[in-house]
Amino acid sequence: MMSKIAPARMCAYDVLRQVDTANAYAHIALRAAIERWRLPAVDVGLASELVAGVLTAQRLLDDSIARHSRIAFAKLDPRVVVILRMSIYQIAFLSRVPHYAVVADAVEMVKQVAPRAAGFVNAVLRSLLRQKDWRALWSELPTPLPNRSEIGLHLSYPDFLVDHFCNSCGDIFGSEVMLAQNRRKGRTLRINSARCTRDEVIALLAEEGVQAEESPISPFGVRLPAGVNPSILRAYTTGMCSIQGESSMLIAPLLGSLDGKCVLDACAAPGGKALHMAELAADNTSITAVDIHAHRVATIRRQAERLRLQSVHTVVADARTVTGEYDAVLLDAPCSGLGTIGRHPDIKWRATPGEIESLAALQKELLNAMAERVRPGGTLLYTTCTLSPLENAVQIERFLERRSDFSPVPVVLPVPLDIQTRPPDPVGQRHIWPQDFDSDGFFVAKLQRHG
Repeated sequence: MMSKIAPARMCAYDVLRQVDTANAYAHIALRAAIERWRLPAVDVGLASELVAGVLTAQRLLDDSIARHSRIAFAKLDPRVVVILRMSIYQIAFLSRVPHYAVVADAVEMVKQVAPRAAGFVNAVLRSLLRQKDWRALWSELPTPLPNRSEIGLHLSYPDFLVDHFCNSCGDIFGSEVMLAQNRRKGRTLRINSARCTRDEVIALLAEEGVQAEESPISPFGVRLPAGVNPSILRAYTTGMCSIQGESSMLIAPLLGSLDGKCVLDACAAPGGKALHMAELAADNTSITAVDIHAHRVATIRRQAERLRLQSVHTVVADARTVTGEYDAVLLDAPCSGLGTIGRHPDIKWRATPGEIESLAALQKELLNAMAERVRPGGTLLYTTCTLSPLENAVQIERFLERRSDFSPVPVVLPVPLDIQTRPPDPVGQRHIWPQDFDSDGFFVAKLQRHG
């Protein structure tokens, strides 16, 4: 059972094969694989780096394989391709393991899964090393930009997504979006403002040897150094904070004061925004958090208990079937996730034009249903973590054409954005782009129902 191979490589290979063959979500598969392989803590970082790095640079790595293979890439054993991707990534991007050891590990691994390919793997890697022929991802954009195919190769995106971002934002800005999403995003915490201040959380983290920093994006955010597992920190286990992306922290405050109000959070799991709303209202509100998946609703309940919040009430249901009227409705819609590629690089290879279109159809249904749940004078907040016009601006434009009883409301964020450097947003809408603050890409539209 691959006993001679570095445990981190075994774990990474396991995850990448699941992504490759079963369309598994890398972050979920990685958590399970770390437990399954009983990976020592010292190796978790390398396994995570290999998984994320290979998925980020996959097109570039495949190009290297093709240029040094005597067999057409399409005819290669997929198991061998994964091993070569991992090995070339280590050679091109990491310095921890000597190149000869990378080759030895690759040959040993392939002997376990496809023995007859051992000589082939050895030959490909030695050819690459002999010619010093490997490429890194662009760290900055060249001037002038080359054609889109070269952009896709050197930023390691499929042509479909290169066209998507460049057509939506222009070649230069679209390429900046893709470049920013190739940078790994750090872990962040949101303080439980109902119980503590950010200074108190940072001080407690320092007592545990974690030198955290204030988020430049959200007054509730804390940035953690690389390699820290937030879930074992005392500030987390005692309910003083939650794990949440910085862009997501901007959403709940947009609803303003929720004291004594009745709020619906549709598609609420994993619950970060619902719980943030409860914290901002000091638990003096009534939040109905709905999600269609029972196991994800259970997660919301567990987090509410950890944070000692009583005002979040969970419901397992399709949000389109919910009844009643609410002062505010948050629809964090299911989306293609194109703003979170920095955290989930496997999205690059999972997304399809058909998926975006089908998600846009679902979002339309959800928006129509949620509009009925907003009482006159109330607010409808629509958010996604994607950067697709069909799911964002076009979705809202068409909604407003259907619903004359809703009007856009200005979106005021706690951070200034230089709108001269980005495509302008209509009133009532705002994008957070990945290059803004090295955060996830996000979209929000704020609408008020009148009459």
